[in-house]
Amino acid sequence: MNKIQSFANAKEYQELFGYVEHGNGVKNRRNKILLALLKSKSVWAYCREREDWSLLAIKSMAELKTKLTKMIADAGVHQGLDYTVVLNGTTFHSDVYETDSYRGIPEDGSIAFVRYINHENNDGIFKMRAGRFYSKLIDETNIGQALPQQVKTWLCEEFSQDWQVYIAGTLPNYTLIVDHDFAEIYSGEACAPGMNSCMIDRNFHTFYRDSVKAKAARLVDEDGIILARCIIFTEVLDEEDKVWRLAERQYAKDQSDILKRALVDALIKAGEIDGYKIVGADCGNSRGFVDVEGNSLSHKKFYIECDLDWGDKLSYQDSFKYYNLNSNIAYNYTDVDYSYNLDTTNGQLEDDDEEMYYAEYQDRDAFAICDVYFHGSEITCDSDCMEDFEYFQENYYHSEDDLTNCPECGSRMLEPEYYRDELFYSELTEEYYCCQGCKEKAELQYKKDNWHYCDFDQKYYEEDDILTTFNAWNEDLGMYETKTVNIEMVEVYINCQILFRIGDELYDEINEQTELPLDVEVEDEALIEA
Repeated sequence: MNKIQSFANAKEYQELFGYVEHGNGVKNRRNKILLALLKSKSVWAYCREREDWSLLAIKSMAELKTKLTKMIADAGVHQGLDYTVVLNGTTFHSDVYETDSYRGIPEDGSIAFVRYINHENNDGIFKMRAGRFYSKLIDETNIGQALPQQVKTWLCEEFSQDWQVYIAGTLPNYTLIVDHDFAEIYSGEACAPGMNSCMIDRNFHTFYRDSVKAKAARLVDEDGIILARCIIFTEVLDEEDKVWRLAERQYAKDQSDILKRALVDALIKAGEIDGYKIVGADCGNSRGFVDVEGNSLSHKKFYIECDLDWGDKLSYQDSFKYYNLNSNIAYNYTDVDYSYNLDTTNGQLEDDDEEMYYAEYQDRDAFAICDVYFHGSEITCDSDCMEDFEYFQENYYHSEDDLTNCPECGSRMLEPEYYRDELFYSELTEEYYCCQGCKEKAELQYKKDNWHYCDFDQKYYEEDDILTTFNAWNEDLGMYETKTVNIEMVEVYINCQILFRIGDELYDEINEQTELPLDVEVEDEALIEA
């Protein structure tokens, strides 16, 4: 077997997975999800078995998503799974699920769910949360079974967002506006709440008018409120001096990745951009751009002209943040001479002496941070921007996306998509519950609604052919009532004289003298003697 060499040298490894330092010395690792894939023993075993190591040569999150989506789709064909599932234009295969002419879109237009046929449940039509449904498709494939849970969770999260954008894109709810009104997209009054941009109402937006070549892009609702916005750098050059139009990191109402993706999709359809900063994981990477087909551009070295001097207004920069003051060039990569970092909230080149901390959730510096949970991972958040998080359990804050309601008791609980191991799953109802008690109550109600009750042992049975009837004596009514008993136990009960067989009928009580049912009257005592 040839030696597998994923990285040319230690420098390349550090560029991909090294720690990023944010101003005050706080660090976080790049591409943690991709690193989890490359370190997975089950993934290595999968590649070794097939002598195909292409999965381990991936160098970016965009490439990872494209590659795994294709592998999951292809796996269903190779494994001979019977039914086709068409979602977002991609055809998957399953032994259980299938999509009909609606192509997964629910009739009620609920964008968070997938409509499907379940061939294990009387070919009924159901709907399931998109991320959970995709997880079930993944788990049916060999490649899906080899992936670490962290990667699968990320894939399901990405699919869920893509799916909602796909459905939302069929509805005329948003209007795209692209112009040079930078003041508008940085106005707190014009923007919907929850965008969590540190530059809102700071009056630093003139940077885009005066110092760089850019446009302002936004999605607005029927009332003109901005739901998502971003900056488009209109003259970005790569190492070959090819000109690109790149959409910078997006901000959206309530930090919704769905709206961010909707904005990107609208810009692509309008022909306004050649590439964009990736949505979700890796969006904080200065080189995390993809082209309009979703192919990674992380190998590209981009730069822009930036006419910025001392005292000029500076808006916080996510990507083109390595600035050479002498040449007036801002780069999105570090292996170049540069004078200052432009990822500062100070509004100008001067540094602030006050100690700052890195808030991972907002991907910017903050004066104070706290630990929170977001999509199953512990990260830091600006302590002054906690509106997206809810206090839950003992001194923990969780993203609103990380919490849901228990389907049994209605109390708040962790979202199964991210915290399966901490919840109680029922194979019977196919739901997660907050505690064992709720799981048992839900299963009991399910059995009452769908299974068959055995009166004799007070248990429920899935199939009715395991039950037969017997006559149970009701003392108060003075008559027999028809009840059920487990067929497999009938002979045992007869031998123990718990049940009695008379002809083809079973009874729980009979006249011991006549050995006849209690409601049979015998007038001739001679018959009793006999």
